[in-house]
Amino acid sequence: MADPGDLLQQLGPDMSINIFMQLDDPSDLARACAVSRTWHQFVIANELCKMLCLRMFPEVSCVTHLVEVNNMIEPLKVKSCTSLEWEQRKRNHKVYAFLARGLTSAVGKNCIAEAISASSTDNYPEESVRNTLEPRDRVEWRASYWSSKGESDPKVSESLVYKLNAKLCIVTEIHIQPFQAFFQFGYPIYSAKSVRFRMGHLKTPKMDNGTVDDSGDGDESENKYVWTYTSPEFPMAQENCLQQFKLPQPVLSIGGILQVDLLGRVQRQEIDGLYYICVAHVQVLGRPLSPAFDVEIVDSSGRCMLKHYPGVESHASSASSTKDESGTPSRVRTLTAMLMERGVRSWEQMILSTILGNAVVVDSDESDEEIRD
Repeated sequence: MADPGDLLQQLGPDMSINIFMQLDDPSDLARACAVSRTWHQFVIANELCKMLCLRMFPEVSCVTHLVEVNNMIEPLKVKSCTSLEWEQRKRNHKVYAFLARGLTSAVGKNCIAEAISASSTDNYPEESVRNTLEPRDRVEWRASYWSSKGESDPKVSESLVYKLNAKLCIVTEIHIQPFQAFFQFGYPIYSAKSVRFRMGHLKTPKMDNGTVDDSGDGDESENKYVWTYTSPEFPMAQENCLQQFKLPQPVLSIGGILQVDLLGRVQRQEIDGLYYICVAHVQVLGRPLSPAFDVEIVDSSGRCMLKHYPGVESHASSASSTKDESGTPSRVRTLTAMLMERGVRSWEQMILSTILGNAVVVDSDESDEEIRD
C-alpha cells in the first residue's frame, strides 16, 4: 500500500471501462475524474460520460447527432500540447455530463405547464383551451373541453399552443382526447382529421410577458414563435378516448413551446350546419430539465443561456408532496456569462449552443466540480 501505483494501469483499459460502466450516476464519474490527471484523461478519452448518458436515457441516442455534427461552435484555440480531437472530446464530456445530470429520471411525465392560446374559441371562457389540461371531460355538472369556432369549410385547421414545464425537454409522445358532446343528439365526437406537432421558442424574450391569451382572437404563432421541429401528420380517429401519437424519434425541445395543429374537421353540428373541432384533454410525455436549471432565449436567432439555481433541486426533493410554481426561489445564484473569444470550456451551455448552432455560453473555469455539486 506504500506505493500502490495507478489502478487503471494495473487493470488495463478494457477492465477499467467495464468497472466504470457499473456506475449509475454522472456525479460518480465527475468524482472519478478528480482522483488524478490519469483518471481524468481516461474518462474523457473513452467517452465514458457519453456512454453513461445513453445508458441512463436511451432516447437521447436519437438526438446525439445534434451534439456532435458540426461540433465547431466556436473555433477552438488549441494549445501546443493538445490536439483538436482532445479538445472536442473534453467538450463532449461536459455536454453529456450536463445532459445526464440535468434531465430528470422520471419516465412518461406530463410536461405541460399551462395552455397559452388557441387559434379560435367558440364560447370564451366556458370553452377555453385551459380546459384541455383537465384529464376529465366533465367537472362536477359542467362539461370540460375546448371548442373551435364553427366553419363551413371542413378543411379549415386550428392550433393550440402550450408552455412546457421546462425549456429543455425530451418529448417522446403526445396524447389527445377529442371531445364527445354528450349533451347533443347522437353524442357526436368533434375530432380532427389529423394532427401535427411543432416545438420551438419565442422569437424574443420581450414576448414572454407572463400572460396567457386563450380567448382565440386569432392565430399569431407564426409572428411570435420560432419553430425548430415539425412532426409528420398523424391521422386522428373519431373516437372518445385518449389517443397516443408517438413521435418517430424523441425530440429535444429547446424553448418550452409546443403547438398542436388540428388539421381538418369531420363533424358537423346539426344546429347551425357548421364544422367544429373540440378537444377534451392534451398530454405531452417526456423528460423535463431538472428544476435547478433554466434556459433563457437571448434573441430570435435562437441563441440561449443556461442558468443554474443552486439548492432548488434539494428543496424540491424535500417538498415532493407539494409544488410551488408561483415564482423563482428566493436564494438564487445565477451562473451566467458570455464567452466570446476564449476556447469553449462551459459544459453547461454546450448542448444548447450546439443544437442551435450558436455560441452563447457560460464562462466558467470550474468543470467537473460543478457536476459533483
